Amino acid sequence: MPRRRKIISVGASSKKAGKSKVAAHLVRSLKAGGALKVSSGAHAPSSIVTDPETLARPGTDTAALLQAGAGKVIWVNAPPSRLAIELERALGMFPPGGTLVIEGNSALAHVDADFSVFLMSVPFEQFKPSAEQALGKADLVLADLRWSLKGERKDSIGAGIAERIPGAQVIYYSDEPGFASALERTTSMARRALA
Repeated sequence: MPRRRKIISVGASSKKAGKSKVAAHLVRSLKAGGALKVSSGAHAPSSIVTDPETLARPGTDTAALLQAGAGKVIWVNAPPSRLAIELERALGMFPPGGTLVIEGNSALAHVDADFSVFLMSVPFEQFKPSAEQALGKADLVLADLRWSLKGERKDSIGAGIAERIPGAQVIYYSDEPGFASALERTTSMARRALA
């Protein structure tokens, strides 16, 4: 019987929240054999991208996942109506067993993760549409108190998170050293969840 694949998901409240950095860090730190980038939008053409040149294009999320050491990277880009089908096809392209890091909120509607990380960088009322569902499945929330959340009170952020996902752990950070520490703590928590 094949070993069960372990899945870590990384979602975020908004674009540019840092989910690619977190996903790449987890791939590197956990020596994940595979990574899946998931994009979904009403006007997205349905496709599964496996072309090495496209995936390795500098500056892309998929290139960051490859550079982090993922042996296989796939990008699923599909409208919501086709996402479940395309995700199932893409997941079938990875070998059984091992650890897979999935980057993207919309995947969580169709995939159960063993450990789910959510990056919050904007107030709740500014969440992109797919963010509430991703937050609702989070085991860990990384709350970035720079920029859009600067000046927000930790207790009000924590209360909003607890209301949406009771039991999720929260790590707050307000500078680069804090973010680096949050990444290390995230890795430790992910290791424990996958053990």
